[in-house]
Amino acid sequence: MNPTLEQWKALYEEAISFKQSKCWEWMTNGHMFGVQNPESGEIGYCSILGNGGEVFGLSVYMGTKGLHSIMSMFAGELDEDPRFTQDALLLSFDSRDELYPRELKLIKELGLKFRGAHAWPTFRVYEPGFVPWPDLTQEQAVFFARALQQAREIALEYRQDPDALFHEDEETFLVRVPSRTEGGIVWSNEWLSPEPLDEGASVQAVPIDELRLTKAKKSAKGSAGSWEIDCFFMPIPIDEGGRPFYPKMFLIVDQSSGQVLKHGLGDKTQIADDMAEAFLTLVEQLKYVPDEIWAVKEEVYVYLRQILRAFGPQAYLTDELPALEEAREGLLHYFGAGIR
Repeated sequence: MNPTLEQWKALYEEAISFKQSKCWEWMTNGHMFGVQNPESGEIGYCSILGNGGEVFGLSVYMGTKGLHSIMSMFAGELDEDPRFTQDALLLSFDSRDELYPRELKLIKELGLKFRGAHAWPTFRVYEPGFVPWPDLTQEQAVFFARALQQAREIALEYRQDPDALFHEDEETFLVRVPSRTEGGIVWSNEWLSPEPLDEGASVQAVPIDELRLTKAKKSAKGSAGSWEIDCFFMPIPIDEGGRPFYPKMFLIVDQSSGQVLKHGLGDKTQIADDMAEAFLTLVEQLKYVPDEIWAVKEEVYVYLRQILRAFGPQAYLTDELPALEEAREGLLHYFGAGIR
């Protein structure tokens, strides 16, 4: 459900107060802390932007996955483009020409006025696989307003010593925790460790007909060597009338020759089915079964679990796939996306 005009007004008011505090003058984006959502209990991990003098605002990374994405980026361990991994709410102060028309219309309806560079509040939702989007839900708008308020409180509380936000245990963060009372919500500080990260693949392939698998196995006449398999987001947004998304591509590449055996492009929710279908179709067409499967992501083996059980190739998890990476770079350049 879309935010009401009153909820938008509250959010803009908190954004204006946050900007007026200029807390980025003493806080850096590395001074991370959390704000717990009173409704869901989920913690948004906050990073204040602006100390570098380029982007001013606040990022709120949602839950342990959101926290993991930003901490991996800080550590230089993020393999994928942040556009495809971040789960966050972002406030930034931009120029007028960076806003969507509906944002300008809303600002006018609220009777607000801004002028100049780094003056116009913009709110964006970052979700893995989607283009950053200005449309917040009611729940997001309400929580974001609270997060801005509490971020300002934490920044002011730790103004004299922001490094006190660094706990000796790097896995522990200061969190603003809400308690409901008759007089409303009361906030307190607690040092908490994030919930365990669930790294399991959330998308599962639809079960394949066992008879088809049996026929494909019987018709196989030999070995197809080693195949490298991967799936990844393509940095080419697709707009089908709703929120633009980044499609996901899979590649199956022969390791010795570098030949692309199969590839596919589509919505991220279909990647498991598409990859499993492509693998099985390839075996049916070639009448060969690979001796080895190489991948850099465990999710590949989750998607192909049923097929791997049926055909029994050796499965290896590695840090790099030379043949597939060369093919990937070629495809990205072909689509005009380049490598980022």
